[in-house]
Amino acid sequence: MTEAKTEKPFARRVLLRTARYFVVSVLILAGALALLLGLLWRSEAPVTFDTAAAAKLSFEPLRQIVPAPAVPEGVAVMSSNNNVDLARCGTDFYMAFRTAPTHFASLQTQLVVVRSSDRKSWTLETAFGLEDSDLREPRFLEFQGKLFLYFFRGGSNPLGFEPHSIYVRERTGEGAWTEPAPVYAPGYVIWRAKVWGDTAYMSVYNGSGLYTTAERAGEIRLLTSKNGRDWTPISEAPQCTVMGAEEGEFEFDREGNLVATVRLEVQGALVCRASKDNLAEWESHYTTQKYDSALMFRHNEDFYVVARRNVDGAFNREVTWLPPAIQRGWNQVRYSLTRKRTALYRVDLAANTLVPLFDFPSKGDNAFPALVPLDATSYYLVNYSCPLEGADWPWLGGQLAGTNLYETVLRFAPGTPET
Repeated sequence: MTEAKTEKPFARRVLLRTARYFVVSVLILAGALALLLGLLWRSEAPVTFDTAAAAKLSFEPLRQIVPAPAVPEGVAVMSSNNNVDLARCGTDFYMAFRTAPTHFASLQTQLVVVRSSDRKSWTLETAFGLEDSDLREPRFLEFQGKLFLYFFRGGSNPLGFEPHSIYVRERTGEGAWTEPAPVYAPGYVIWRAKVWGDTAYMSVYNGSGLYTTAERAGEIRLLTSKNGRDWTPISEAPQCTVMGAEEGEFEFDREGNLVATVRLEVQGALVCRASKDNLAEWESHYTTQKYDSALMFRHNEDFYVVARRNVDGAFNREVTWLPPAIQRGWNQVRYSLTRKRTALYRVDLAANTLVPLFDFPSKGDNAFPALVPLDATSYYLVNYSCPLEGADWPWLGGQLAGTNLYETVLRFAPGTPET
């Protein structure tokens, strides 16, 4: 009897002590995690802007246009407004954008297309969704007197990336568009469509299994079309097969030579070149930086890129002592938990690199720019960002917090010499 009484308090003491150790350990781990998150959130790497080149440019103060005033009556926009594109046809401007509950895939997603002659009052052209699908990457193409809208149909899993197919709609009259029709092959995602000469070009990438740290060859292709509906690869082999390759942004010089950037999901980015005599053969130059959602345009002889800039610095930290998959996973986690800006870059063709000029006002989740020329020295630019007056969220927080569309006019100084 006495022996049983002494064992009970001893067992209770051991249990209490174990519980205390467990609670203290959890608190220490939680504190360490909170400290790490705080450090990543505020992390800021030095950046050298090209102030001499930036002095040749200016931009108007950013104005919020979605929600309101670019939303016609009867169009219900949601918390996350992003994936924007612009077209200018004659005197009319067209804008397409995605609206959804968050940045992530949702069955509630709608693509909205509006039109304006003065960029002040907008008329609804169309707003639509597809059953059991997320919709992204609306892209305009004006070709042979016709206006096409391309987009890709995704899945319903908010934690997945499930591209099914690219679709196209053609404008046939005021507020009238053809039904969505599939383009090219399943599993591919459109990034950009442009015209050079009498041919339309479209960059696409294979999005199946893209967001993974596993070793997987990327696939970026350049397609061509003579009618805007039927697209064929420019060559049998892809233009880029580097792991994680996506978002192949491109532009032509006056002679038809191609300059491009490629986002590498788990590595950084590429700056690419191709001769007009062989547009299928891309010469690639690697950088540890990462230029998400890039838009490239040419002003005179110079190429510029508007893209997301990582405030924390290089994406690929090249921690070579870690196994490659773990290193890539850590790079992705770190990138998601640090802050971002939308920046304007100049393409240094001699060094095959991007040189930052300045940041546009932007916070949280941002950078999917759209741009059309207004005249010889100015461009109408629309981009998305978390509310400019709100918190400076890390990227992941911004993807959940909601985003607006903002407009500005980017101007080059009159008489800026061609270089």
